[in-house]
Amino acid sequence: MRRLLVVAGLLVLLFLGGASSASAHVIASTGYSDVHQDGSRVTWLLSLEYDVLARAVDLGAPATDDGQRAQALDNAKDRIAEYLHDRVVVSVDGAACESALETTAVGERATKAYAELGLVFDCPGSAGAFSLKYDVFDTAEAVADDHTNLVEYTFGDTSGRTVFDRSHHDFTAGDNTMASSSLQFGKMGVEHILLGLDHVLFVVALILGAGSLRGLVQVISMFTVAHSVTLVSTLLGGLVVPAVIVEPLIALSIAFVAVENLLGSTRHQLPVVFGFGLLHGLGFAGSLRITDQVSPELLVSLLSFNVGIEMGQALLLLAVFPLVLMIRRTRVAVPVVRSATGVVAAFGLYWFAGRFFLS
Repeated sequence: MRRLLVVAGLLVLLFLGGASSASAHVIASTGYSDVHQDGSRVTWLLSLEYDVLARAVDLGAPATDDGQRAQALDNAKDRIAEYLHDRVVVSVDGAACESALETTAVGERATKAYAELGLVFDCPGSAGAFSLKYDVFDTAEAVADDHTNLVEYTFGDTSGRTVFDRSHHDFTAGDNTMASSSLQFGKMGVEHILLGLDHVLFVVALILGAGSLRGLVQVISMFTVAHSVTLVSTLLGGLVVPAVIVEPLIALSIAFVAVENLLGSTRHQLPVVFGFGLLHGLGFAGSLRITDQVSPELLVSLLSFNVGIEMGQALLLLAVFPLVLMIRRTRVAVPVVRSATGVVAAFGLYWFAGRFFLS
């Protein structure tokens, strides 16, 4: 009975990890905010993915170029303002500021079209505790499975950054410390690898192919070094590779490693894992783009994000590797491990085909 439960557990893990999303990712959306106080006036430049905003607010027929997008935003300005009115709020000592959507424009981040929305808030005073509330693209709206907004702010002499996500909708200037900010970015890192199902299956493929704990440590360490290199290079060095290239290759990396496991061809495994790790680092960086200059605070935020990724990876190893070891001690070890590896390869190829031919 115990053996059957172990086998079932691994197969359920693989099928849930793949079948829950045909694209291998939840539909994740990243927004950006630049909030600045000048006396009793607060300006909030809000950047949202155009396609996600178009699902939340009817922007008409799909736009094919920036000119059409700009026109659609202008035509829907009143509807956008109404949509944001109760979802993007600034208050002073609990008193809400009057908001207005002054400008709309189209921009681009990581090859994606973004709606640049210029909000202005007239507040009842310039002294007191300024608070922000953010609840854009809520789960109930079904326009994105996961939405994160990276905020850079200045209130008087206080400046810094914070993160809005599914579990964090409110922020009060002065309450945010470097420690709390680090925890937020670390949490983002954990969630990004565990919700990024293609990253999960890549690590699972490495675990299934590992002949020993020592070998697993070697390949995971190589993967960690590689994705850290491209993560830092992208966020600090300006390295930009379009997602339309990165995402299909990440899917292909899953299938490649899984097929290598099936064929027993691991002679050049470490260089292969390093190369694929570089790709996955580009995928990790896609959810975190900081625009300000390098500073100690920024470096701490990026370090926290990367540490979060490694913590998520460690949790995955602790969950899956002991399960694989238990299976390998059973009589059905070979067919079960090979079947699980085949499932991983199939999902990788399926995602690759969808991303390459349908993107």
